[in-house]
Amino acid sequence: MTEVVSTVVDTVRSVYETFVGKGGAVKDVAVEEARHKKDRLREVNDEIMHLRHRGMDRGGLSDQERKRWHDLREEREELLGKLHQAKEVKAAEKILDSEAVLEKVEVDLETTHVLQYNAFADTLGKTCKCGRPMKLQWQRDLNVAGPRDFFWACTGWYVPVGEGRACTRREPLQRSDYALMTDTSAPEFSITAEEFGVILEDPGTAKIITSRVNDLRSDLASKKQGVELATCPVHGQNMVLRKKSNPTGLLDAYFLACPHWQPNGQGCSFIEKLKSGSQLAALLKAETGRGIL
Repeated sequence: MTEVVSTVVDTVRSVYETFVGKGGAVKDVAVEEARHKKDRLREVNDEIMHLRHRGMDRGGLSDQERKRWHDLREEREELLGKLHQAKEVKAAEKILDSEAVLEKVEVDLETTHVLQYNAFADTLGKTCKCGRPMKLQWQRDLNVAGPRDFFWACTGWYVPVGEGRACTRREPLQRSDYALMTDTSAPEFSITAEEFGVILEDPGTAKIITSRVNDLRSDLASKKQGVELATCPVHGQNMVLRKKSNPTGLLDAYFLACPHWQPNGQGCSFIEKLKSGSQLAALLKAETGRGIL
């Protein structure tokens, strides 16, 4: 395992140093550049959605409006590409800074919660045949998912095209996908997936987690901020933490939605259901510095 981790880190370091040598922006400079691009992306998305609603109200757009819509879509794709590169740089810096606590994990029936914990991580290089990024998904009606319950799904499913979807491709996980590089220092990784599930079923624990997530949601809403943990693959903006009006329990209460999401399919349909304790732990860790355990 140590040899595998060293090989991965050395590769990341080599690519990162090459990028720096070519004048690529890193660290604080990269963060500032990304902030400006995110601000522009927000403006572009707002105008695209405005034109979309205008077209729906009128039954169509003028020639000038259609050209503007096309130009904005092209600008958005360019901004998304640059922000994706900034994510790669940030991921590389995190790997290099965390080398001492990185381990290779082979996911099995006892460690699938580790896979769920990392579900928000950008899976660099995992793209669909249509060119869109793919996301790790699993059957959401399972409290404890097994290795065979996971699959890759194209994010094109969230892009409406007429009465259908831009892409509905799914791929099963390969054996090599069950090995991942992760920081295993989180307390949640010191127990099995089944043990973690038992802890979450405790009413006292669920009450504490609910209180913490509600506090986080209120804090983010007051600042008009999304979560840093996840971005919408369609619009590229940070997701917004939301709560269902009539949840059946802790693992049915919360979801992340695109800032342009609206009920009944009026806006962007991309959401991330927070259907596992590992997802809630990852969210709390990323936003507050402390997970569940």
